[in-house]
Amino acid sequence: MSSALYDGFIADYYDESPIVRGRVRDVAFYRDAVLEHGGPVLELGCGTGRVALALAEAGHRVTGFDISERMLERCNQKRAEMRTEARERVRLVQGDMTKFDLGEKFRLVIIPFRPMQHLLEVEDQVSCLESVREHLWADGRGTGERRGRLILDVFQTDAERMHDPAYQEEGLVAEYSMPDGRRVRIMERVKAFHRAEQRNDVEMIFYVTDARGKEERLVFAWTLRYFFRYEVENLLARCGFKVSAVYGDFDRSPLEDGSPEMIFVAEAR
Repeated sequence: MSSALYDGFIADYYDESPIVRGRVRDVAFYRDAVLEHGGPVLELGCGTGRVALALAEAGHRVTGFDISERMLERCNQKRAEMRTEARERVRLVQGDMTKFDLGEKFRLVIIPFRPMQHLLEVEDQVSCLESVREHLWADGRGTGERRGRLILDVFQTDAERMHDPAYQEEGLVAEYSMPDGRRVRIMERVKAFHRAEQRNDVEMIFYVTDARGKEERLVFAWTLRYFFRYEVENLLARCGFKVSAVYGDFDRSPLEDGSPEMIFVAEAR
């Protein structure tokens, strides 16, 4: 994944977007997961710290890892505003999630809100998961058995979004105002389908209007990799994980046809 993707204008609009601000159920899910599996926690693709900082506020030690310098700068600004004891629980690291060595073991590694879907090649997905496995805490009773957990979430693919030309037209995603008064309208479209590669080229278009009524059009373009359930399960098995649970949403409901999410909980073997 290129660091340039999130080092552009998107970092300035990310936190205020209703797409992000309205996403709170996953934070509660991951907070409960830390209580269940223990810390410390490593979050890959932490961005501006929406999940990582919430876990630190809840009393957990967290390492936030991201490739984007600008997203981490924003995260660090938010970290500086936290209570001292919470702030000291957060460590931020810039790096590539496909291959990393932090010199530390974690009881829980989480990959929330789609970072895996930026890894387009199988080789990068495998490299990421192998790096995760090497960072998971191992049992201390002399057996060498690994007890750390990995939790990752991706969306469950809607077949229509793989081919329907209707999605190539701009559709409204959100409208909101920035703290400085600028008005933002976000539209989204699929620029191109690549079914054989399980990828869509996506554009998120920001129409930004300032106080004088002048409008600017900004385009955030990226390629999104979509996954299927058993593909992910096989990928995890290939990388030395045993899947212990699969959920269809953050209420821990089973994965069904209409489920919006695919949430995998896996133990390193």
